[in-house]
Amino acid sequence: MKKILLFIILFYSIGTYSQNAQDIIDKLKIELKSKPDAKKTATIYSDLTWYYANISTDSALTYGQKAIVESVKLKDSVLLSQIYSDLGAVYFRKTDYKLSKENFLKSYQIRKIRNDKIGMAKVAANLGNIYSKENKKTAALKSYLESIDYFQKTKNLEAVALTNANIGSLFLDLKNYTKSLNYTKKAIAFQEDKKYDVGLSTSYLTMGNIYLRLKDTLKALKFYSKSITSSKKTGNNVALAAALNNISNIKIVQNKNEEATKLIVQSGKIIQQLNVNSDESSLHLNMAAKDISNKKFIEAKQILYKLKQQYSGFDDHMADLNQTYLYLSQISAYMNNPDSASFYISQSLKLQNEIIEKTVQKQTNEFETKYQTAKKEKQLLQNEIEIKNAKNRLIATFALTILISLIGFLIYRQQKLKNKQQNQEFELKTAISKIETQNKLQDQRLTISRDLHDNIGAQLTFIISSVDNIKYAFDLQNSKLDDKLQKISSFTKDTIVELRDTIWAMNNNAISFDELRSRILNFIEKAKFAKENIHFKFNIDENLNEIELTSIVGMNIYRTIQEAVNNAIKYANATEIVINATKTNTILITIQDNGIGFDLENVQKGNGLLNMQKRMEDINGICNFESNKNGTIIKIEIN
Repeated sequence: MKKILLFIILFYSIGTYSQNAQDIIDKLKIELKSKPDAKKTATIYSDLTWYYANISTDSALTYGQKAIVESVKLKDSVLLSQIYSDLGAVYFRKTDYKLSKENFLKSYQIRKIRNDKIGMAKVAANLGNIYSKENKKTAALKSYLESIDYFQKTKNLEAVALTNANIGSLFLDLKNYTKSLNYTKKAIAFQEDKKYDVGLSTSYLTMGNIYLRLKDTLKALKFYSKSITSSKKTGNNVALAAALNNISNIKIVQNKNEEATKLIVQSGKIIQQLNVNSDESSLHLNMAAKDISNKKFIEAKQILYKLKQQYSGFDDHMADLNQTYLYLSQISAYMNNPDSASFYISQSLKLQNEIIEKTVQKQTNEFETKYQTAKKEKQLLQNEIEIKNAKNRLIATFALTILISLIGFLIYRQQKLKNKQQNQEFELKTAISKIETQNKLQDQRLTISRDLHDNIGAQLTFIISSVDNIKYAFDLQNSKLDDKLQKISSFTKDTIVELRDTIWAMNNNAISFDELRSRILNFIEKAKFAKENIHFKFNIDENLNEIELTSIVGMNIYRTIQEAVNNAIKYANATEIVINATKTNTILITIQDNGIGFDLENVQKGNGLLNMQKRMEDINGICNFESNKNGTIIKIEIN
């Protein structure tokens, strides 16, 4: 059975361009000749890095390094983060995942400092691509789902579609074709609606690969053809080369060797321009397979000898090197050269043993013993056959030995891969289940907050309206009754404010300290209006703006500060209230007034003081009180 080598590529970045990439490159180079200012020059270098990624990775890297030099001179962190991201994409195209990851992480760090959440989410999606290539499927899916969650919240539908396409490719690798089809169809639906050919070129390619795995050759060819059309429109030579090569695989299996040859030549020319080593190697393996099918053994051997030198010593190409040995043993058998055939099959078996050691990491000694025994048996059999001088019988026996060895190895490897895939699927299901549970909890919180707003909020508003109508509709002579109605109205209004604060906390998974600061400032402004003779100060450490709190922690801090300020207004006769918030190993907040104070030893703690201590205990914090005739200090400390 002929081996089918599919080219499967991932979306490596989130961005758009509708024109043909080469046309854009030509225009950018014309702009560069006009000697623009430093800022414009750096931007053009950055753009050339991006557009060359799909045409020539060597050119892309050249312009990327120039862009870094210029952006560093300008101290432009926004441009620098984008360049690192583009270089990460270029190295991803070159299958240098180590350098790709390094550049994406540099981009991520800059964007984190700038609090660029959109940029961080895009980098997370790209890191998911790298994890997928490194066979870290759970980490890849986690990165994709985290990024797609942010894109959905911000209604970045284009980014959602691209990430769906990458998840589809991930499930294709895991042979979960149902989920792969589901995610890829979502991506295609959006991309077709928006006529987004850049994304369609790769999404169509993935669909073709899925249907080829499902052995639906007609649908596979249909989507490969669509991928070629979209790739030519946008200049996406990576997807174009992959589609042409995958179609050539189908033609080889169908024994349409003339058509396969033309497609391989086209794909080869494109790959040479791209300088993508792994794709070029796979293409040459396909060419060797075609030559063997056409009984062009000399031509096939020349290709395979070069590939053997290229693959030797690289762990990433062990499977390709093994395939090369098998092809060479097959050619040697056809050409009646049993010594060479024996050598290459022994090399294949040795390499298979190394693969098992590296991937399975167990039963090495047992496998090595079997290997040595099999080797001795083959040698004895070969000597016996040479004595009898029965060359034809040697070939048949040797072919049977190859078949038995390969079947045994394939069964062993298939079982190991099956076990590994089951473990990965279990981990993925667990991760998806956790995310779905979190989403359900968030939906429940949103439902409760809407009910509070729509039902209780509306009822409280009705009470205020009713009290006001009574006051103004009737000429009330009873001052006690009028005062009572006024208190009911004021209490209800305060309750609405408290309700809104609660709804605000429930609607957020996390509350930044900056949001908490804005909430406290609004409260202080209202307090100033109520007590004009009190001077308020609020000082906050800038480092606290980087901190995000859970909604429970944020709400408890806010309520404690609110209670402390209310106590100072009502009971302390203070003329100044100062709130300080600092960050060291902990978050320390102090609320200090210059009022009359109270006796800590003799005072009976009311609900207000007890509530403050209880709220801090609930979030593993501490609330302490210091008071004398010169005023009161309340200290809140949270780890």
